[in-house]
Order: sequence, then C-alpha cells, then structure tokens
Amino acid sequence: MVNWNMIILPVANGVLPRPDGGRITGVFLEDKTGKMLAKIGVGRDILVCPWIDDEQNLYPVGVVTRIVDVKRQMLVDEAGIETNFLTVVMEGQVHARWHSLQTKERYVISSDIEALDFLKMRKEYPVISGAGWLPQGGYTEFHGPMDITVTIYGTDLQTGREIGMSANLGGLVEKEQAHTIEHAMIRALSTYGLCTPRTMMESLIKETDELKQSLEFSIRYTMPEALGITTGGACGNPLTNMAKFYLAQEFVDNIKAGKKLNESLVSARRTTMSQLASDMGLTMQQGLRAAQGLKKGMSHDDTVLKMAIYKKVIRRFPFEPWG
Repeated sequence: MVNWNMIILPVANGVLPRPDGGRITGVFLEDKTGKMLAKIGVGRDILVCPWIDDEQNLYPVGVVTRIVDVKRQMLVDEAGIETNFLTVVMEGQVHARWHSLQTKERYVISSDIEALDFLKMRKEYPVISGAGWLPQGGYTEFHGPMDITVTIYGTDLQTGREIGMSANLGGLVEKEQAHTIEHAMIRALSTYGLCTPRTMMESLIKETDELKQSLEFSIRYTMPEALGITTGGACGNPLTNMAKFYLAQEFVDNIKAGKKLNESLVSARRTTMSQLASDMGLTMQQGLRAAQGLKKGMSHDDTVLKMAIYKKVIRRFPFEPWG
C-alpha cells in the first residue's frame, strides 16, 4: 500500500532503529534538525533514511520511526560556554521506501511511502538488514573450496552487546572473492543500512578501488602504514600484516642503532616497502602493481560477479543478526 505521508529524516552512516520496536537514542543540536524533531513531537512517525555522502543522495529505503521521547539538555564546557541540545528516543516500526520527494516549510516530505516486508520478499529480492546494529568488522575463514565461512560482527544499538552473522560461501565463490564480499557487506550495511545485490556490487567496486588506491599511494610515497586503509576501515591481510611487522621491527632496530626518530621512520618505511615487494613478487609497473597487489598481497578479487551470484550469497546469510 503506497499512501503514507510523512517527513523524512536523513541520517549518516546508515544508523537506523530495528524495525520491530527497537529503540535508539539520537543527540541533536538545537539547530534545524533538532527544532524539526521537537516540532514534530512525541508520538509522531517519520521515515529515517540514510544520507549517502559520497553520492550526495538520500537512499530511498529506511525505517518508519516513532518519536517516543524528546528532552532538552544543556552542556557547559570548561570555558563556561553553554550548548543546548536534544536527546531523542526513536522506536522503529517497519522498513519502508519513498517513491518521490517534495519540500514543504523546510521539511523533506514524501506522500507515497510504501511499507516493505523483506522477509516475504526474500526469495525474489534477498536483502540483509543493517537496521538496529552497527557492523564493525569481519573475517573470512578458508578451509577448502566448499568451506569458506564469512563472518560479520558488530554492536546492537539498543543493548550494546556484540552480535554477528555467518554464512558458508563454499562452492559459490573463491576465497579471494569471499574476502572481498566480506568487506562489501560491511560497507553496504554501514552506508545504506541494507545490503542488497545492488548495494553489495556497488560497495565491492568502491572498496576494491580504494584498496588499489592505498597500494598506489603506499608505493608512490613510501608509506607502508597506508596499505589496506579505506573509508570502511583497515583490511587485515597478508600484505598489511607483513607491512606492520616489518615497519615496527625496522623502526626499533634503527632507534637501537642510534638513528634519530624521523630518520629511523623514513629508513624503516623504505626498507619495509622494498621487503614487501620482494616477498610478494610485486612488480613496480604502475597500474599493474595495484591489481597484482590486490589479489596476491591482500587476498581480494575485484571481479564484478553476476547479480545472480550476489543474490545467492545474500540468501546464505540470515536477514538480520538476531535471526
């Protein structure tokens, strides 16, 4: 049914309440957003949707959320400067999507919001929900072609407890592809609050592009500590693990040899990059070295798979970590 009419609240980093009564508490300055929530008032529903910063777009799927409490508070810093802010408790109701947007009195409003039952849609349109929890990391365990387990873990936004989900992707993808899917899932859930076949594919492309950029940057500027760093966090893999080990070891050895701090670091960086290139057999040819380092050193594969594969991958995971 497409007939809901409500105000839309954009949020960063895909933080959404669990859509079955889960609660989260947001802190808002008494600026435009804070005043808007106070004016809407307790008991009213809004649609909370992720704001995708690098695309400068509002994601069309979010959670219908009820405002259950609004409190004005004040913070006084050491200089005696007062800052007024609001704490707003919000309770998730149901996943939903907007189809069109309009502005009214500075509000973003949609008059054609549709409730979504992803569990019923899972066979045709499989998704993983990021609502109600904050994905923080993951790992991929390879025990053979038919036993490749991917685990994503994070924090329950209401209780603070660590939660997670796992799936065996053996027989469906190779180990490098599974490791890349792990990163893509974390990125999709954290950005969109939802991992769909499309957001998984888009996140995989962005993640591998940033990993290759970290390789090029590290080699060009002789900075091994930048290897594997993306907007999604730090990637644990043979290349980055070796980089940390060599860099720390060389730096300590240089200090013990009586070199100054800056000189010790510069020398350690050069030695580390040289050692990594030798150990991994990486070429110094620009462009090729990034692709080679991605798969050979970081255990990632940037091959874009068919949409049908991403659908099968998602179906092997539960809909949410509480399932």
